[in-house]
Amino acid sequence: MRQVPSNNIQYSYLIVGNGKLSKHFQNYFSLKNISYKVWTRSSEEAFQSIGQYAGSILVLIKDDELQNFIESNHKKLSTYKTWIHCSGMLSTSLAESVHPLMTFTDELYDLKNYESICFITEKGRKSFKELFPELKNSNYQIESSEKTLYHAFCVLSGNFTTMIWQFFFDYLKSKNLPESAAYLYLTAVTDNLKINSAPLTGPVQRNDNNTIKKHLESLSNHPVKNIYISFLEAYNKMKKEQVIENNK
Repeated sequence: MRQVPSNNIQYSYLIVGNGKLSKHFQNYFSLKNISYKVWTRSSEEAFQSIGQYAGSILVLIKDDELQNFIESNHKKLSTYKTWIHCSGMLSTSLAESVHPLMTFTDELYDLKNYESICFITEKGRKSFKELFPELKNSNYQIESSEKTLYHAFCVLSGNFTTMIWQFFFDYLKSKNLPESAAYLYLTAVTDNLKINSAPLTGPVQRNDNNTIKKHLESLSNHPVKNIYISFLEAYNKMKKEQVIENNK
C-alpha cells in the first residue's frame, strides 16, 4: 500500500473488523489505490499502536458492539482522528455515520459496482466528501432522528423480501422445479419497481378477495401466512390513507 506523508499518518484508513463489509471496503480501497490497514481483536499489534498512524478509523463490526467499542477506544487516539461507522441506525457524537445503501455478500464486486453505491450520512455532520475525499459515490443526508426508521425500511425491503424469495425457491425445489424457473419473474418484479409508477400486480392490486381467501387457506400450515395477512393489512391501510389524502 502507498504511504500518506503527513503528520505521522502512514495510511488513510484503519479498518476495524474483518467481516463481509470490511472485506468489501478493503477491496474497494485496493481498487482505488487507497492506503489502509486492518485491525481485529486477534491482531498481534495493539489497537492504539496501529491506529495512531491512520488518518481515519473506520469501525466495521456488529451493530450491537459498535457503541461500546468506539466509547472504549476513542480516547486512546488523538482527538483529531476521524471515527467513522457504517451502521444504518446508530448515531453518536463520537463517530461519523456513513451507511452504504447496498447488500454485501461473500462475493466481492468490481469497481463499477462499488462506485455506484449510494451512501447516506447524517445532516449537520461531516459530508461524505469530507470523510472519503478519494471516492465519488452519490450520497444524501438524513436527520439523525430518522435513522432508525430508515434502517427498518432497508431491512424490510432487502432482508425480508430475500426471505420470502427463499421460501418460494425452496417450494419450487420441493416440487422438483428449478429455482431458475422464477428468475425472469424476479427480474420483472425488480424492473417494474424501478421504472413503473404503479408496479404492483396480481390479486391484491385487483382486489380479488376470493383468490386471496384461497391463498390464506393454502398457507394455513406455513409460517408465512401471517406475513401475507400483515402485508394485506398494510396495503389496505395505505390505500385508505391515499384516498383521504387525495380528498383533501
